[in-house]
Amino acid sequence: MSLLDLSHLKNKYSLDIKTIAHIGAHRGQEVEEYLYLFPNATINLFEPQKKLFNFLKKNFSILENITLYNFGLGSSNSTLDMYISDNDGQSSSFLKPKEHLKEHPGIKFYEKTEIYNIKVLDDLGLSKIDFLNIDTQGFELEVLKGSEASLKVDVNYIITEVNKMELYEGCPTVKDIDNFLKKFGFIRTDTHYWMDKASWGDAFYIKKNLVSTRRVLFSMLKNYLYSKKYLYNLLLTIRNTIWKLVKKTS
Repeated sequence: MSLLDLSHLKNKYSLDIKTIAHIGAHRGQEVEEYLYLFPNATINLFEPQKKLFNFLKKNFSILENITLYNFGLGSSNSTLDMYISDNDGQSSSFLKPKEHLKEHPGIKFYEKTEIYNIKVLDDLGLSKIDFLNIDTQGFELEVLKGSEASLKVDVNYIITEVNKMELYEGCPTVKDIDNFLKKFGFIRTDTHYWMDKASWGDAFYIKKNLVSTRRVLFSMLKNYLYSKKYLYNLLLTIRNTIWKLVKKTS
């Protein structure tokens, strides 16, 4: 489930979404919101874990505008081991857990991995995907690398999980995602981390030509300030102080 409020983003940026690709759909927690906010959109749900895919199939296969895919996405066609987590697969990843084990000690990973098929989004022939939602536990950059043709032409909006540190071995940081998407004209405008001091969260990217120059410059400044730890902590203190004052006066 995304930490970002899609309804708020729709109003803020006048989102016009016609085709959705949600990679790492889990149990389809966002589907109801998609159907409400974008009732005419075509929705593509990708979920490699069989148990979760069967849940999606049982609950959403009857809907004509939803298509389900029981495989993962990456930068090349292959098969990969997945490290399966015991929290209903929410933390399962194609990458070996690293700092995740320290940050979330209550979440365990089974010793035995499972093998899954990986395909490339650009090879699937899906037409005019304008919104990507990626929740693949550290595998986000691989998904994006397999979507370069779509990023150049069709995709206008992206929500993706981002990390400040190596929660999984070899996973990209938020800066890596920023730098990759910058090549395709995207800017990160909104970021919501899980709790203030957590090392992961969700980020929203939008094509620069769809937002004002003022907002682009503001987003660049904000991202820079929040990338500096001491400034980040200062900004949090200022924000929390303002919230307390607002609550007292309301």
